[in-house]
Amino acid sequence: MSTQNQGLIKFFDLASYGVILLNIILASLFIDKNLFNPHVLSKQYVFIGFLLLSLLLFAVKIVLAKKISYRLSVLDIPLLIFLAVALVSALFSVNLYDSFLGRGEYFILNFVFLFFLVLFYFVIVNTLHNPERWRGVFDTVLLVGGAASTLFILKTLFGLNLPFVGFAWNVVDSVNSSFSLWMIIIFILSAGSLIKKNIGVSRALFYFFIMILAAVPLLVMGYAFLWWVMLVGLILLLLLGVSFLQDARLGWLSVLFALLIVTSVFIMFGSPRSLQSVLPAETSLSAKPSWSITKNVLFSGAKDFLVGSGLGTFAVDFSKFRTVDFNFDKTAWSLRFNQPLNTFFAILSEGGLLLALGFVFMLLFVLGHVFTTWFKSRGSSSGITFSLNLSKSNIRLDVFLTVIAWIVMWVGMVTNFYNVSLWIFWWLLLGMIISGLSLLGHNVVKEKHFTLENTPQYKLAFSFSVIVVMAAVVMVGVIGVRFYFADRIFVGALASQDYAVAESKLQKALSLHGNSDIYHSALARAYLVQASKLAQESKPDVQVVTDLLARAVNEAKTATDISPNAVAIWENLATMYDNAAALVPEAMDWSVKSLNRASELEPTNPVIVWRLGNNYMLQNNFAKAIEYYQKSIDLKKDYVAAYVSLTAAYESNKELDKAIETYRNLLPLGVNNSEILFNFGRLLYNRGARNDKDDAEKLWLEAVRIQPNYSNALYSLGLFYEVRSEKTKALEYYYKVKDLNPGNKEIIAKIKSLVLGAEKK
Repeated sequence: MSTQNQGLIKFFDLASYGVILLNIILASLFIDKNLFNPHVLSKQYVFIGFLLLSLLLFAVKIVLAKKISYRLSVLDIPLLIFLAVALVSALFSVNLYDSFLGRGEYFILNFVFLFFLVLFYFVIVNTLHNPERWRGVFDTVLLVGGAASTLFILKTLFGLNLPFVGFAWNVVDSVNSSFSLWMIIIFILSAGSLIKKNIGVSRALFYFFIMILAAVPLLVMGYAFLWWVMLVGLILLLLLGVSFLQDARLGWLSVLFALLIVTSVFIMFGSPRSLQSVLPAETSLSAKPSWSITKNVLFSGAKDFLVGSGLGTFAVDFSKFRTVDFNFDKTAWSLRFNQPLNTFFAILSEGGLLLALGFVFMLLFVLGHVFTTWFKSRGSSSGITFSLNLSKSNIRLDVFLTVIAWIVMWVGMVTNFYNVSLWIFWWLLLGMIISGLSLLGHNVVKEKHFTLENTPQYKLAFSFSVIVVMAAVVMVGVIGVRFYFADRIFVGALASQDYAVAESKLQKALSLHGNSDIYHSALARAYLVQASKLAQESKPDVQVVTDLLARAVNEAKTATDISPNAVAIWENLATMYDNAAALVPEAMDWSVKSLNRASELEPTNPVIVWRLGNNYMLQNNFAKAIEYYQKSIDLKKDYVAAYVSLTAAYESNKELDKAIETYRNLLPLGVNNSEILFNFGRLLYNRGARNDKDDAEKLWLEAVRIQPNYSNALYSLGLFYEVRSEKTKALEYYYKVKDLNPGNKEIIAKIKSLVLGAEKK
């Protein structure tokens, strides 16, 4: 090999290491506020982009060296089997598209991202082949943690909104509770690094300041669960310090023990409220429904038990196994959750038992090798002792700190739902552990070299293989760029108030990413809004309106073809049909079919059943409307809208007594609505049974008390008192109606009639 080639190989090898450092920094800190969710696509695409660049550099090194050098770790084959299980789960998913590519509006663990995470592990193991590089990555992680914490502190404590951050509270995750877990890991790594003796002053100050920066956000956020996670981390740190007592600073171990006591106090009494800032409320599915749904998925069939419903498909599971009890949650009953409480439930429900066992195997397998190295490091093995000397490049304690951080992240999988940054961090720590154990002398990595024979056949095969790999890398990169810019254009379309601009941008987004159900749904809504606007004109062009409605329906149907098991997409299609029904009467039947499909996918949702009742009402099928309104009430006993619609259906069906009885059942629910009180009074007045009119008066008076400017109730009271010959009271209410409706000829005539009648008398 020529000297020039050797120099180039070293350059590209160093460049590969630099790309990894850049990937760690940007995947953690970079967000694009011009995307639908700045923390999802921006981080995934930056991460994958730099990883593809690492692969290109690896291919270039192979070409220059004319041989393949690969560091084979003990986890490589298990990870390939793990990926195969994930692939099967995605292939048999209830939503194939989401399982493979994920979504842009919220994070779900998808196969493509998981594939690149495993690839990231391989790159880490193959690049960190000496202690200096390993420590460089370790310090970079701490530096990134300090930078992320600083940005959070500037935002929360000083109210500084940086332009590139936008309205995000932190740059790591869209959810502050997940960011707090990330800060705990940084705190553990920095605080643990101070245990070591013989570290320089500058490095000790670096670790100390990072630790302080990591602690501040934890106190500012003050989440109760994080102190339990912190407690686990501090206990493990103390155990590590005691295990290597002769290499540890006893004074700092005392400080860690004091922090352990403080953390225990926070667990019992809570952290000081004076240190906490007001942060946005976070809504997540609680533990009980998360476990209930996970359990129902696992026991819904052999396929779901083994490989789950499919990666990233918890939204479908939630709709399918959502219980009736969930409708009584006053806060969350109307929400549709795309994620469970934590990552553990997501892995079980989406990946099944096999994928969950794959994760557990990784934990036990890695810990087995860690404990082997740990026992050797405390023994008298000369080889190990030599590799664990206290030289400048010694990383013994740092490797075990990384193990502790990884274990804490396992605990975090039970408390948090992992998004992009946490998953990248999880796999980064795994790669660092295996590389670190190898550098400590443990036989977990083997060097493999394949020299290419200098024959035309081998050269041709090798060149072809390298070209295929490079082409694949470039193609994946181009697709990623297209998807990235499609989301930016989509956000621009949503922000536009001009129909022509919005429609043009949505068409452009679909040209770049045509298989996005949310893009098609947005275009359908744009067509619908424009059709409604044109229809309200004095002389609407019926043909143009009809064409827009047809386009809206077609786009909504395309969205259902892409995501046939997404309830929201079917509801959106029903809305398109509802609006088209004014011009195409058959569209109402199509709407009913769409809502029935939505109800099949989410059988316990009272809103969908209520909408079906509304459709039957519009078709004057009052018996069917009553049936579905009653079903909606059965699903949610306090669903006010269903009660009100049921009374209207009974009234239209000439069943006045049942309508009144329904209102009587509605009032105990604590309804404080003037319109409901007015309509209840109207029905009583029209029925006219004993005490009905007196009760109607009371209801109307209450409606006016709640809403003094409610014209209907005021006018009805005027009529009521006029009929009772209480003209003074009648005029009082009529004048109030006149003040609210100055040009109303009917009320003016009423007042004149009463005044003239009073004068004649």
